Amino acid sequence: ARPPTGSTANTGRTVCACFSVGEKTILNAIREQGLDSVEAIGTCLKAGTGCGSCVPEVRRMLQHAEGLHSVS
Repeated sequence: ARPPTGSTANTGRTVCACFSVGEKTILNAIREQGLDSVEAIGTCLKAGTGCGSCVPEVRRMLQHAEGLHSVS
């Protein structure tokens, strides 16, 4: 897995300060690459692999994305 390609200018609000990973970057990776765990996001984007303080928020983003996916 690799970070989504495209403009890095609009990554959204910073979720992972350790690695400067934005909300939109994480959501796009979940959607486009089918990431389904905090570990998968960490492997792909490094989010959640530094201090770990963003892990609860990354987990919430995953749960929200799964909820959207199951509705469609």
